[in-house]
Amino acid sequence: MDFSEAKDYIVERLIKELPKDLYYHGAHHTFDVVKSVHSLSVAEKLSNADFFVLLTAAYFHDAGYIYRYEHNEPIAVKMARKSLPDFGYSPEQIDVIENIIMATSHSIEPKTKLEMIMCDADHDYFGRHDYQKIAVSLRKELAVYEAEYSDEIWLDMQIKYLENNHRYYTETAIREKQPQKEHRIQVLKNQLDVLVNA
Repeated sequence: MDFSEAKDYIVERLIKELPKDLYYHGAHHTFDVVKSVHSLSVAEKLSNADFFVLLTAAYFHDAGYIYRYEHNEPIAVKMARKSLPDFGYSPEQIDVIENIIMATSHSIEPKTKLEMIMCDADHDYFGRHDYQKIAVSLRKELAVYEAEYSDEIWLDMQIKYLENNHRYYTETAIREKQPQKEHRIQVLKNQLDVLVNA
């Protein structure tokens, strides 16, 4: 497989074709996820072969946003299935890539180590110091594609998602990201308390 050519192909499409009002899910998000995949893959001791399959999935995972906002993962899979044979990827590798991409949808629980690393990388910022800045970009994007949220509702949504819907899967992310995520939840709860009781 020619990972470098496949990467160049999809990166060019992401930069040129993703809608400019994807303030969160723009190409910059893909590059951020790829960076997290790199560090998690090293820490989790992935083989070279698995690493490049996972990295390919990371570059493709949000490509479906080129065509639609909701349920974009199956579109990303179609794009991968159409293009990756041209870069020498085997049917088996493409099947694995499909499963990794689909694991990033909210309704699917990751099963394999590669899927778990991908999900942790996709939400790496939940346990980082730049959480607030990235959350602001998501709120701005949702105002375009879904709805505008009041400060109170937005804080409540973040708390509920972080507490009830999200979890880290790899030992590395649990060790390195979970403490900062828990701190973030407390900060958000404090902000909500101040807002409600003002």
